[in-house]
Parts: sequence; structure tokens; C-alpha cells
Amino acid sequence: MDYSGASSYIYAKACGMLSKTFTGKNAAALFNVRSLAEIWDLLFKEPVPQLPEQLLANKIEHEAVKKFVSQYISLLRCYSKPDPFLVELLRRYDILNLKVLAAASINGEQERPRVIRIGEYSELDYDSWPDMKKITAMSSFAWYGNMKPEEDHQQMDFKLDLQEIRFLWKAVNHVADSSRKSLVEYYRRFYSIKNMLWAMRLKVYYNMKAQDIEKNLFYVTEAPSSKDPICGFAYEILNMETDSYNDWASWRFAAFLNPHEEGSVWTVDPMWVEQKFRFGEIKEIKRMFYGNPMTYASLVAFFLIKLKEIDCIRAATESIRLNASIEDAMYGAGVSSNEN
Repeated sequence: MDYSGASSYIYAKACGMLSKTFTGKNAAALFNVRSLAEIWDLLFKEPVPQLPEQLLANKIEHEAVKKFVSQYISLLRCYSKPDPFLVELLRRYDILNLKVLAAASINGEQERPRVIRIGEYSELDYDSWPDMKKITAMSSFAWYGNMKPEEDHQQMDFKLDLQEIRFLWKAVNHVADSSRKSLVEYYRRFYSIKNMLWAMRLKVYYNMKAQDIEKNLFYVTEAPSSKDPICGFAYEILNMETDSYNDWASWRFAAFLNPHEEGSVWTVDPMWVEQKFRFGEIKEIKRMFYGNPMTYASLVAFFLIKLKEIDCIRAATESIRLNASIEDAMYGAGVSSNEN
């Protein structure tokens, strides 16, 4: 279809599918059931597989991701020539697959791990397993396929994540319709917050100094700096003392801080802050969806909301396995029953 026809069709289809996603208030249906079999019945039409609990939990998550990716691809194919950013979003699964395959290869596994296929949008030759060089040879990840066993696997994965972010940032800044401004602003804020939370965790959990944290930040320019579009929030906290509330009281996100009582010992809690951000994510994405109807942002917002649904599915299955309370499970997933 041409751009106008495809965008109108995608918006209409996405509206229908998103009304049925298990996010916001709808997520309660996931957390109110108390068996994995019931979760399966909520999500799929096929009979529940006869598997041990752990394997069934993994199966539920894997099949949910497969279903979501299939839905996204079916919408993406409506465009005769989809915007590169829409394709780049999908390639996150090539990257996730690469990490899984690399770990299996290093461990000497002969059977190829389960992967999420993205059809004609993939750059990887999965059928060449276990040869990582051949898998990545014709892709922008060829350097990763040449990783030597003695190299730092975590550092290589960091470079892979950095490449994903930089590719996405370049692509979103060239989105070819009226939603570009909204998409750029969403991703600038999203990655800025992600960077800031990462810096906070490094400060609190690893006691890293500012100069060491700086080396571990994600960036989209030539190097991390306070002027980089996604580094500013992180640089604001690099020299703040983690146990000094006065340092944080005037912070731009002070409303997201864990409670402080005068005279008591206090340390900034990265998990608390992150949860506060997560509670507002769905509303922010939906504002972008409804504020940019029949544009590329419609499909991007669909993708993002479905990712949140996957998070909810994962949290619900884990809560059953761990016998966690419904309230704790929903909180852990960043879900509020007051969300719309």
C-alpha cells in the first residue's frame, strides 16, 4: 500500500489490537489468575502444553514474543517501503538472538538455542549455526561474530547495545513523516532516563566514581559528554552524593525519589526511582499514539506498548512460580490499577 492507505489501515488495526493488550487496567486480568495454565488460556487459542512449570513459563514468554513480532511484521508489511526506523526497531530481536547464540557458542553447545525470527528484516543467517562468523557475515554485526573466546563478553555486549542505540537514534532523526518530532523527543527522553538510571545503579551498587561511570554511559555522538542528546540527565547526578538528600532535593526528578525523613539515614534507591518512571510509561506512549494518528508513530507506539505487555506477562508468570502476591507482582511490573 501507499503511505496514506497503509498508515490509515495500521492505525485502525492497532487501535483494535491495543484495546486487548494486557497493559494498564487490562493487566489485572493476567495477575488475577493463579496458574500458568490460566495465563496460557488468556493468551493463546492452542491447548496448554503438558510441560513442567519452569518450561511452561519459558514457553509462555517465548510464544507471546513470537505472536507480538508476527503481529508487528504483518503491519509493517502494509508499507510498500517501510521507513528504516520501523525496521530498525524490529532488529532488537536480531541483537537479543546474537547474545543468546554467542553465549551458547562460547559454552560449546551444539544445539542452536531458540531464537525469535523476524523474517525478511533479519540481517543474520541463523541456519549457519554454530559458525558465528557465517551467521553475522552479511550483517552490520560482523565484528561481533569475530569475537574471540578470550575477549570480554560483557564488554562486547555493551558495544552491541551501544550500536543498537546509535543506529536507532540516527534512524529516528530521519523519520519521513510528521511524527518525527514526537518520536525524536520520546527516544531522547527514554534513553536519557535509561542512561541516568544506569549511572545511578553504578554509583549505588558498585560505588563507581564519576570518571568510571562516564566510560559506561550510552551515547549517540562521538563520545559521552554532558552535551550528548542522551547523556545530560546522567551527567547531572555524577557528582551527587548517594547518601546526601540535600544533594538530590532540588534534582529535576526529585518527585521520583524514595521517601526521606529528617534525621534518618537515607540513600537514593535506584529501584524505587526506576519504578516511579515505569508507572507513567504506558500513558506517555498512548499520548504519542493518539496524538499522531495515521503516521509512523502509530506503529512505533504499538511496538512499545506490546513490549510493555511482554513485561507484564513475564512478571505474571514469575509471580505464580514464586507465589508472590498480586500487589507485589503488579508493582514489580510497573503496573497500576489506575492506569488507562
